[in-house]
Amino acid sequence: MSHIDFYVIERLRDLRVKSDPYIDQVDLAQRIGVSEGYLGQIENPKNRSKYNMRMMARAAKALGLKSYQEIFPIEILKDDLVKIRLKLLKSDTKKHEVDENGNVKKRFDIISIISLSEREIEQWKEGELKYMTVIDK
Repeated sequence: MSHIDFYVIERLRDLRVKSDPYIDQVDLAQRIGVSEGYLGQIENPKNRSKYNMRMMARAAKALGLKSYQEIFPIEILKDDLVKIRLKLLKSDTKKHEVDENGNVKKRFDIISIISLSEREIEQWKEGELKYMTVIDK
């Protein structure tokens, strides 16, 4: 997965969940012109679906952001394609929750983010590399 895609997807999800009033996947999907199922696929780290620039611009507007800088990382990410290992955390509810400090409760722990080797990049291009490793709790 592209490191920047992973960052942007998680960032927009956090901004959506923290929005006031709360914007669910269905509402955001309608505002950016995609199906709710597609937005669910984007926010699911097991899928390859991702935002394109037009959808990000529409999402920024729908979320009332003042700048695209609120979506992107402050510093340039050093890696392009990365292997991301996640440990899924159990949740008692399907609804996204915000803790007492205003932070979105985590869906997973990031175990590692490692750059792909040249060989793995070639396997990626050929569709031979497994997309993501997820460790269930």
